[in-house]
Amino acid sequence: MTGAEDTNGPPEITGFSRTQWTIVGLLFSMIVLNYLDRIVLSVVSPVMRQELGLSEVDYAWALNSFLLAYGVMYLGSGLILDRIGSRAGLAIFVAVWSLASSLHGLTTGLWSLVMFRFVLGLAEPGGWTGAVKSVAERFPTRQRGLASGIFTSGAGLGAIIAPPLVVWLSLHYGWRTAFWISGVAGILWVPVWLVFTRSGTEFVAAPRSGLRIRELISDRRALAYCVTRFFGDSSGYFFLFWLPEYLVNSKRFSLAEVGMLAWIPFLFQDAGAILGGYWSGGLIARGRPPLRARKIAMTLAGVFVILGTLLHSASSAPVVILSTSLCTFGVGVWAANMHSVPMDAFPHSKVASVHGLAGSAGAAGGIVFNWIVSSFTSQGNYGLAFLVLATLQPFGVAALWLGMPSSRSNATLSAASADEGEASTS
Repeated sequence: MTGAEDTNGPPEITGFSRTQWTIVGLLFSMIVLNYLDRIVLSVVSPVMRQELGLSEVDYAWALNSFLLAYGVMYLGSGLILDRIGSRAGLAIFVAVWSLASSLHGLTTGLWSLVMFRFVLGLAEPGGWTGAVKSVAERFPTRQRGLASGIFTSGAGLGAIIAPPLVVWLSLHYGWRTAFWISGVAGILWVPVWLVFTRSGTEFVAAPRSGLRIRELISDRRALAYCVTRFFGDSSGYFFLFWLPEYLVNSKRFSLAEVGMLAWIPFLFQDAGAILGGYWSGGLIARGRPPLRARKIAMTLAGVFVILGTLLHSASSAPVVILSTSLCTFGVGVWAANMHSVPMDAFPHSKVASVHGLAGSAGAAGGIVFNWIVSSFTSQGNYGLAFLVLATLQPFGVAALWLGMPSSRSNATLSAASADEGEASTS
């Protein structure tokens, strides 16, 4: 059995074993911390920028230093995880990014902020590539969409927790405290992960990869997945990095209102991730090819984002939150299925590398979109930013439909590695 095949057994998509629930719970909590660490800056940015004298363009520099490192190390983390495995790899990456998050509390100006964001960006991609590789190793195909939806929903929960928690800490103890607390929480996660992922937790064996970058970029399906993420990931980055700025500067929310209301869109993102993963898993259980099921769900995700952007010009708080919530629901559906694509299309030993290469492409798209957003928002024009946002996921899913057929017959990389994937489970 390879990463694209799993047709035996009853069509259960929620029948996780106790061990699987433990693993997915740990991955979920890790992604909560991953997003909490990166979103703290966006919540405190209005106060932090004022205290340190930073402009919106300076803020974009800090965001893009993160995304530059994130893009480079997305591929790097995939190659590392395919060589050392998800257990040790996740422990290392989580420890490093938690330390980097804590260092943000020592920021004194633009360049120290840029440096700390860069280090954070070097380590955080390993959380996502490690989660994808862990699911590929421990869950059959029909369960991967739901498992991915559950750990992906940790991003939404991290974003839900961040506004009220970070605002409360900032108002009572100063914005620096929020970075220190989130960093310490990640460091405490590492020993728990190591204890509960000792030998015997894999669904399949995980052979070490000898994959080279040249092989990755010569595979048409891998490139199609890269194009998908180049366009599609920017929607998630927008709401992660710019939502508080949008609510404060465009819709005139106070910082207290951000703390009270900005968690709602991310709750919808969680719902989208879980329901989107469950739905595509149900399609697979009823006989749809896995890749086709993911593409159908991702197409629907783009529709929700477009619907949300149509309401962006509203001025009342309830409609503003509804607008962003429709968008983030689509982002959640997209993410749960997007992370499942390499598990369905490539052998287990290559999953993290393919996911990492595409993650680098997604970060590159995020950098381009951040500059576009900063250019528009510096002129007070969020309307154009939302117009661009509405086009991103349709372009991304079109690349997936055109460049990655549901059959594996045209996959150069996958076909070359199929025997290895079969041998790993025999």
